[in-house]
Amino acid sequence: MKVFNPDPEKAAKKGAKEEGLLSDLSALDKKTVLQIVDSAFVFSCCWSLCVTVNTQFRRPFDLFFRKVCNGEIDGILKFNNRKILPEALNKGTIYDYVFFPDKNEWKPWLSLVDKDSIDKFAKDAVVQDIVVTTIDTIRYSYIQEHCIYNEIPTLFVGPTGTGKSVYINNVLLNTLPKEKFNIIQIGFSAQTGSNQVQGIIDQKSDKRRAGIFGPKMFGMKAVIFVDDLNMP
Repeated sequence: MKVFNPDPEKAAKKGAKEEGLLSDLSALDKKTVLQIVDSAFVFSCCWSLCVTVNTQFRRPFDLFFRKVCNGEIDGILKFNNRKILPEALNKGTIYDYVFFPDKNEWKPWLSLVDKDSIDKFAKDAVVQDIVVTTIDTIRYSYIQEHCIYNEIPTLFVGPTGTGKSVYINNVLLNTLPKEKFNIIQIGFSAQTGSNQVQGIIDQKSDKRRAGIFGPKMFGMKAVIFVDDLNMP
């Protein structure tokens, strides 16, 4: 069994034989392997099944999720009669921490940034282009970047005016290496049609062979960002 790094580029720089390969679990002792797999499972559940819960109900759902993992719900067996929630999650909620399989360690999301250097904006910065660092910008940017590197399509949903497009654009334009990714942005409206969408993508792509299109520069990957998907 193998565990994969959220950032294949960084893993490759460390000398991993396969792109994105973090470590071979067969080289670790059984107890450590179980801890990594359990934690990876909990983190994956949190940011897949549990991520659809809005802010108001995250605390109650966190309590329910803990009871499920601990086998405290009638009719639900405990996971192989062992505890899978790490001690690090005893404070806060399951949404407040990120798991690093290479170190087998849970850390608060806010520990991913340098508090002394963040949010030092230029004096001539445009207000609408400023992204203030919060726990939400950190974790959503991290998850978005992870999904892009691993080619996982995502749907970012939420109420109007909550900064969804800003979060995504911050990752696409300021985080991803421009020499590796070709960003194609499409804004949907009530009049948007399928032919128009295909035309936009075709304009920013090159035809490689019959029926095969790709970024204009070889070695790059295309990332298509569709804004206001619900409009047409």
